[in-house]
Amino acid sequence: AGWEMFVAFFVGLIAGLIHFGTLNSHRADLQKSFLAAFLGALVALGLTLLLPPFNAVRALFGGVTLLVPAMVVTLGSLELALGAVEAGLPRLMYGLLRFLMLGVGIAAAGTLWRFGGPLPPHFEPHALPPLLTFFVVAVGGGALSVCMSGRPRDVAWIVGGVLLAYGAQVLTKMLLGDRGSPLLSAFVLGVAGLLYGRGRDRMPMTVIMPGMLQLTPGFIGTEAIVALLGAGTAGAEDARLFNVLLVALQLVLGLVLATVVVPPRGLVDRGAPVPPSAGGA
Repeated sequence: AGWEMFVAFFVGLIAGLIHFGTLNSHRADLQKSFLAAFLGALVALGLTLLLPPFNAVRALFGGVTLLVPAMVVTLGSLELALGAVEAGLPRLMYGLLRFLMLGVGIAAAGTLWRFGGPLPPHFEPHALPPLLTFFVVAVGGGALSVCMSGRPRDVAWIVGGVLLAYGAQVLTKMLLGDRGSPLLSAFVLGVAGLLYGRGRDRMPMTVIMPGMLQLTPGFIGTEAIVALLGAGTAGAEDARLFNVLLVALQLVLGLVLATVVVPPRGLVDRGAPVPPSAGGA
């Protein structure tokens, strides 16, 4: 897993540079998702020629995680739950477009690479020990607090949201099989985030957004990347891409159900949904 983490760092660095370089340009928002995924995939594939054998798919998967439109999807889900269909539906559709641009970028990189030769072999990853995995996830949550521009007092809650999402993901996979339950995991995360948001000067997004960044790749899995690169069989590729849509729908539904159990206090008190201008990435 060492080389995968090394390559994922460079893929994430490229994605971060593109993201922050176009932060003030809303016109390039969708294009940057495509460009970051496209260049990141080419870098991951290119490094297979220079480094010892490693799982390029898993490295790419880890590097583009921050490009997942978690905030857009979360806000859209909350708005739908509060009856603000006019605001929530366009936001969710925009999040879907961001997902599609990521997929198109990875698929384009795979197609371009195959013009020059075959894709690198897909190596089976070796799982890290559970305690080390837990530690790496916690460190990733701390790094995520920097990417989210979180306040110092929010760092522990951001890390907690990531660990809660990871724990729910692992537990559902233990109880229900390899696929787990994205709906149940998103529901648990949503309830925790909404309960946190009941406090004064607290926002549910502090817990929910980092957790969604953990849940989305955790349940979609690297099989989707294999399908997008064109490294699988035709029938399997179609099934994998369909599973991606099912996972996305379950995550949204889990958040919506969480608002039924724990209504967002601040939004209900004001009687108004989250304004469309709140959040973007």
